[in-house]
Amino acid sequence: MTVPSYMLRNQPARKKRAAPRAQPEFLEQSALFEWARLPAVVRGYPGIELLEGSMNGVKLSKAQAGKAKAAGMLTGSHDVRLPVPRGQWIGLSIEMKAGDNRPTDKQLEIGALLEAEGWRVHYVWAWTEAQAIIMEYLMLSRPTVIPCS
Repeated sequence: MTVPSYMLRNQPARKKRAAPRAQPEFLEQSALFEWARLPAVVRGYPGIELLEGSMNGVKLSKAQAGKAKAAGMLTGSHDVRLPVPRGQWIGLSIEMKAGDNRPTDKQLEIGALLEAEGWRVHYVWAWTEAQAIIMEYLMLSRPTVIPCS
């Protein structure tokens, strides 16, 4: 059935949908976690099950951003953290970048604060770089930890 021509007049023009934005950092971070959650990786690298990712790179509405901030989300927080001690460090923090992106001043500030607290910090441009850093980090010796009684 065709629409009568009088019904087509004075109709607002349909907006074209914008193409989805490319999110190369998200794709790199997702690839890293896909690898890190493989059963063989979890068995081979004790501690990797605590690897966690930040949602800081996700675009939020003003309301969502307000809720995230109220819930403790830090501007400049790094994308990936591994809160397990190895070698001389108490944890590993990785900020993932893509293309020509560089760490922001706030990300560098957070990195410096983490390093001052005993964290190992890296900035990487590919998930495979993060993978190599994580594997090397988890192969370091575990410090003696005295549990709380």
